[in-house]
Amino acid sequence: MPPFISSLITELRRNTRLRVGVWAIVAIILTYTVMVVNDYHKQLQADYDKALAHLNQLQSIAKQTQWAERASRAQELRTQLAARLWQADTKGLAQAIFQTWLQEEIFFARIEKPQLHVEEAVDVAKYPQFWQVTAKLKGAFVPKRLISLLSAIAKHPQLVVTERLNIRHHRKKPTFIFIVSAYFQAPGAK
Repeated sequence: MPPFISSLITELRRNTRLRVGVWAIVAIILTYTVMVVNDYHKQLQADYDKALAHLNQLQSIAKQTQWAERASRAQELRTQLAARLWQADTKGLAQAIFQTWLQEEIFFARIEKPQLHVEEAVDVAKYPQFWQVTAKLKGAFVPKRLISLLSAIAKHPQLVVTERLNIRHHRKKPTFIFIVSAYFQAPGAK
């Protein structure tokens, strides 16, 4: 036996505090090991319960018989939504179409001091078959005229989304900032 091990054993036999310390370290290591294994077991149990609940949900869905009807309704909704999308052959044309339409609506609503900025069309995140064109309109706030513009946007058959409307009062000259987006379907997308 190597000399350092024999001296360690001799010291453990003579020194009570050293023995208690070693046993305390062993107890801590064992307790920690039991706690880690317990946490691992709890995590496995939670994962199992989650997987079982998911399986039960899938089995319940699989037993349902209305899938053909649901598929038909989903197709109808998709067709309705596709009919509401703007159409353009290029991104530049999409921007021009939206800008022209918006300028006409601004004119018909008689918005005072309009400042219109239409951004370039961009791909919609995760849906490259769609383009988004966003416009920012600033103007003098006249309630009836702004309501007329909002009404025209709401009644438009193509999808137009109001992103933001801010009305500010500056020295008896209230103004508004209006951000609106249109969604175009790229050619050939279905």
